[in-house]
Amino acid sequence: MITVPAGRYISTGSSIHAIDPSAKIVSFIALAFSSLFLDGPADFLVYAVLWTAVFLLSAVALREYLSTLWGIRFLLLLVVVFQSLFTPGRVLLDLGVVRITVEGLANGLIQSGRVIFAVLFGITLSLTTSPVEISTGFERILRRLGLGESRASKIGLAASLTLTFIPLISLQTERVIMAQKVRGVEFDKGSFFKKVKNALTVVIPVIVTSLKKAQDTAAALQIHFRSSSRAGIHLRVSRWKLPEILLTATAFTALLGVILL
Repeated sequence: MITVPAGRYISTGSSIHAIDPSAKIVSFIALAFSSLFLDGPADFLVYAVLWTAVFLLSAVALREYLSTLWGIRFLLLLVVVFQSLFTPGRVLLDLGVVRITVEGLANGLIQSGRVIFAVLFGITLSLTTSPVEISTGFERILRRLGLGESRASKIGLAASLTLTFIPLISLQTERVIMAQKVRGVEFDKGSFFKKVKNALTVVIPVIVTSLKKAQDTAAALQIHFRSSSRAGIHLRVSRWKLPEILLTATAFTALLGVILL
């Protein structure tokens, strides 16, 4: 069964979806970045409350967030294991060569918690903001930073195409894998060189298909006169109201609180 990649945009018509994209980009990036500085239980509790509030307001199913965390489970486990084994301190479990310390286990859990909250806030942005809105938001932010109309438009277009192609390539990879399995290709069996050969039967078609789609997209942009010297025209006007101000103020207050306190 072909599954849509985790982290895709899901439209629920919630209050978070209605917030201006530039406000969400700035706020969620600030929250994800500040999550990497979380330390004590109070910090994690505050960020747990913040994310829970955003999650409830977004009206996106919890399984969408959990599926993303499930995808990085090995990374989280690796962080806990390395911190537990290589951090000096009071020995919690001594197996001879392997020693797990209390401080190492605590550091591993803290580091994993930081990664979890950073991923949660980052995935909230992609779940509640379409790729086109994200590129538009980035373009508006760059314009306000004085980057220039033409350059900001080109960067926004590049971001939009990148965000659009990522799920398409993922789906195409799944389709090719399924097609090769139907033909009898076994990716988990055989010698190392056979596994590499079988992997190439997936990589090469995906690359060829991606290049073909990129060429088609470039041709379509030329047909629609979207040249690099012309700035994009957006139907949605950026107007920050109370929700945008509250979200941004909350994000930067949390950021300053974690870093300074």
